[in-house]
Parts: sequence; structure tokens; C-alpha cells
Amino acid sequence: MSDAAPAPAAAPPAGAQEPLYNPLAPGFRVDPYPALHRLRQLEPVHWSPGGYCWILSRYHDIKLVLGDKRFAIDLPRLMAIPALRAVFAEPYNQIIRTQLLSSDPPDHPRIRALFQRALTPPRMDRLRRRIQEIVDELVEAALRRGGMDLIADFAHALPFRVICEILNIPEPDRPPLALYTHAMMRPTDPTPMSRDETAESNRAALGFADYFLRALQRYGPGTGPTDDFFGELAAAVRAQVLSQEEFVANLILLFCAGHDTVINLFGNGMLALHRSPRQWQLLVEDTEGALLKGAIEELLRFDTSVQIGRRTALEDVQLGDRTIYKGQYVLCLLGAGNRDPEVFADPDRLDVTRKNVKPLSFGGGIHYCLGAQLARLEGELGFGTLVRRAPELTLETLEPEWKQNTFVRGVKELRIVF
Repeated sequence: MSDAAPAPAAAPPAGAQEPLYNPLAPGFRVDPYPALHRLRQLEPVHWSPGGYCWILSRYHDIKLVLGDKRFAIDLPRLMAIPALRAVFAEPYNQIIRTQLLSSDPPDHPRIRALFQRALTPPRMDRLRRRIQEIVDELVEAALRRGGMDLIADFAHALPFRVICEILNIPEPDRPPLALYTHAMMRPTDPTPMSRDETAESNRAALGFADYFLRALQRYGPGTGPTDDFFGELAAAVRAQVLSQEEFVANLILLFCAGHDTVINLFGNGMLALHRSPRQWQLLVEDTEGALLKGAIEELLRFDTSVQIGRRTALEDVQLGDRTIYKGQYVLCLLGAGNRDPEVFADPDRLDVTRKNVKPLSFGGGIHYCLGAQLARLEGELGFGTLVRRAPELTLETLEPEWKQNTFVRGVKELRIVF
């Protein structure tokens, strides 16, 4: 969450030389890719004095660092940075500090092995049917209204309901959890939070923790349904394979990380398809759905939700003609890597027929997104249903407002008319 990246350098004073990487520059949120191309061309392994970190923008460099055991999250080192101590002392950061995104071996493989049971092949088969039912319900309601905000009415609702289904959370319990999820999205942006924003994130994290710990106390052997992932986690806590802290932190992660990528896959993807209307039409004409899986990969590549992955060097590492020294912080610009012309021909062109697309959008190495398969499935069923049931849909604007978040890229709303 908030440990995803350090605060970016502030905009330079008037007359100062513009830094090679400045996500606070005017226009960067609207379209960061010209600046990312410039960075990759001029200095692909770039030392940022303002951020006091290395910044990588080439696909192969990023892929190497994300999967190399010489790099890790190394949260204790990050927490020890004097300027960040106060942030990490906040309750929301203390509550989520043992989540998978922040864990390294030996804890990481133990926790991941437990949580990936949520997405076994039999469970994914059952989820496919349930996800399709939820998608149909949301689309049907929007068709009756004659339109919707794709973000609020569809993209937010779908992944939240799917996570609730995975955890067998009763309908009456869900509204507060939806509010907590929204509040916990703010710390994904590394820019400093206001006092009110910090208080809201703390309330959300404490609310999540209270709910999950109370549910844990109610769970004994045989108290849940036969196929009960929450019950499996509760059993792991009772067996002391999973601590209560890890239990809470990673359930919060399921809600928040399971939210981000899917929401912005739909928002960024639908916008891109309608800015290149022939690409939307290709999906409409593809009545057998043969293009759909590849199209989801291309949408993930073209304008990815999570723009940054972070690592810390555990030893000195030579990268090209630069040395990344032990303890130095590295930002991997996933969006830049996904537009690298050395890997993707004509990278600034959306092409739903593009073959063998392997985007960096879900990270890499041991921290490869646990929910990548689920996000892809939600994208496939969601876009497939919209293409099939609303082929003539239009967008009210092709220039929506973008969220001001340097880590996660997405639009605030995207209104659709049927």
C-alpha cells in the first residue's frame, strides 16, 4: 500500500532544469508516455536525485530486477528511513505491513501458499460462473437505465463482489467493507496524505481488522460451508501457520489489490478502445470471442493500472554501465516497459490482434500478482459481455479526468451511453 514507492520529487522551481522523471509535471497524469519514452531514450537506468532512487524504463531491465534474488522488498530498511518513520508508524501501515506485497522470504512463500488456495482450478471454474452472473446483473441494470459510469457502477462493483464471494462474506456485512476498501486505496499513492486522509485510512484499516478478527473468533472447525476459503485461513491461524497479523493484512490486500487492477483495466481499456474505435469494432465483429484473451493482454500492456514496482538491492548489481549499490532503492516503471519499442512493435498503437503479448502489468518474480488469473478472467467476462450485449455503446467523453495518483493510473469516471 503506502510502502509501494517513495514520494516523488516535487516540481522544480521556475528556471530549474526539468528532471528526466517528474510524475508531478503538468500533463503527466493525462499522458505519461511521451515523458517515459524520453526517459528510456536518454537515460534508461536513471538516478533520480530528488527521489534518491534508481528509475528503470526498459522492459528487460525491469523484468530482470523484478525476478532477481539480488533484489527484494526489504521493508525493514524502508521503514528505517528517517523521513518515512512517521508514515510507517501510522496504524494503517502497521496493520498492513505483513501483506504479501511487503514480504520477503522466508515469510512470503509460506503466506502465498495459503492465499493462492483461493484460486485453485476447481474454485476458478466455480468463480467463472459466478462472475458471469454478476457481470450480467450489472450490465442488465445499466441497460435498463440507458447508461452508467463504468467505474462506479461496474468496475468497482465487480471485483468487490467477487472477493466477497471468495470469502463467503454475507450481504449485510458488505457495505462497510466497501467503504473501507475505497479509503484504503488512497495510501497506494505515495504523495503525502493530509491529516484527514490519514485518519480515514487509519479508520478503514482498523475497521477491516476488527471485522476480520471478530469473524475469526466465530470460526471453529466445521462452522463454515464445505468449500470455505475463509475457514481454511482460520484453520491456518489456529494451527499457527499464519499469524493473526498476517491473516488481517492479507485479507485487506485481497480487497485492495483485487480492486485496483480490475477497475483500471476496464476504465483505461474502454477509453483506449474508443479512442481507437476500429479496435472496439474488431472485438464486436469477433463473434466467436477468439480475440478476447489476447485483447485483455494488449489492454493491460497499452495503459496499465499499476505503473510502478519497487525493489531494494541486497548487494551491488551492475546494470548496463551503472552500478546499483546495496541498499539502494529501485523504481521499475511498468508502464514504460510495456511501451518499450525493443519488445513491442509500434508500442503506442493499440492492437487487439497483437500476438504473444507478455506485459509487465502484474509485476514479476515471487511478487507476481497473486490475483492475475482472476483479474484476467474478470476482464475477459466483463469486456466480452459488454461487446456482445452493447456493441453500439459510446462514451460521453474521450477526455475524462484522471486520478491524481503517481503509482496507480486510472480515470475518475467514464460515463457510457447505450
